[in-house]
Amino acid sequence: MRDPKPLPDDMAALVAKAAGGCRQAAQALIVLHRQRIARFVIAQTRDEAHYEDLCQTVFVKMVLGLPRLRERERFEPWLFQIARNVCRDHLRAKLGWRRLFVPYRSEHDAAAAPPETQPDASRSMQKHIERLPEAQRELLRLSLDERRSYEDLARLTRSSVSAVKSRLHRARENLKTLMLAGDSE
Repeated sequence: MRDPKPLPDDMAALVAKAAGGCRQAAQALIVLHRQRIARFVIAQTRDEAHYEDLCQTVFVKMVLGLPRLRERERFEPWLFQIARNVCRDHLRAKLGWRRLFVPYRSEHDAAAAPPETQPDASRSMQKHIERLPEAQRELLRLSLDERRSYEDLARLTRSSVSAVKSRLHRARENLKTLMLAGDSE
């Protein structure tokens, strides 16, 4: 795995100060990352109703965990890993409640569901993305969020650039296969 890009000096100083307990530094880190984390959380969960609570949970975990962060130059991948875990926990909890109280949707229920606000093509693509394996789904969403570079994706997923390219290619091919199979049905 390649070494991560070094943090800019001012960011490294903020991380160090926040890890030492400086509230202003922690607040500055939150301000610098809140938009990206919010977009990431919404992309991962598709839950705009709860994203603020989820983001708050991410930043609370960040502040509490900063003193234990050994590799401070890996702050951003670490922060996005926290966000990823918070999203997974949220989705698991949401799915768990649905399994307990609501039967799985039948085709009749799906037809009676209210139409979503997304265009049909986008809704269809999202449906097919949901059918991808979790790792491929996550990487594909990360790549679509802010049109990230391969280097950024490698840093965020703690992988090499070549591994990211390969996985992303596989995810796109699988999505294409799913979409073509869906069109022929």
